[in-house]
Amino acid sequence: MIYSEMLGNKHFLARNYENAALNFQATLNSDPVNKSARKKIIICYTQIGKIREAFENFYLLVKEDIEFIIDTDMIADDCPCAELTEKYGNVFPYQKESSDLKLMLAMLWLYCSVNQSLNFFKQILVEDPENLRIQEIISLIEIKLNSNNPLTH
Repeated sequence: MIYSEMLGNKHFLARNYENAALNFQATLNSDPVNKSARKKIIICYTQIGKIREAFENFYLLVKEDIEFIIDTDMIADDCPCAELTEKYGNVFPYQKESSDLKLMLAMLWLYCSVNQSLNFFKQILVEDPENLRIQEIISLIEIKLNSNNPLTH
C-alpha cells in the first residue's frame, strides 16, 4: 500500500485516525522533521489508544517549537481538538481521572487553550512529581505565556 501525507490529511479530515496515523507515520519515516505530520499524528494517536506514542511525539514537538501547536488555527487546520476535549469532558484536572485521560487532555488542550493545558500538566505533575518531561513542558508553556504577557516586558 502507498502511504502519503496527502492521504493522511484526507483520512484526518474524515476523522479516520487509524489510517491517518499510518500515513503520517510513513511520512515521518521518510521526513522525520515534518512538523505538520507530527502535529496531526499526536491527535491521531490519542484517538486510537496510543497515548504514550502521542506523548513522545508531543514532547519532541513542544521542545522544538511549542508555538507550532499553540498557534493552531482550528478552522484552517481542521483541528478536531475542541470537539475532542468536549467529547472527553471538560473535566477539572483535580478530579480522579485516569492518568492517560489527563495526559491526553493536557496534550489536546494545548492546541486550543494554553491555560487549560497547563492546568492538566500541573495536575499530572502533582501525581508524578519526579516526571522531568512534564516539568519541562510546564516550564516551556509558562515561558510562552509570560512572553505573551505585556506586563512582563
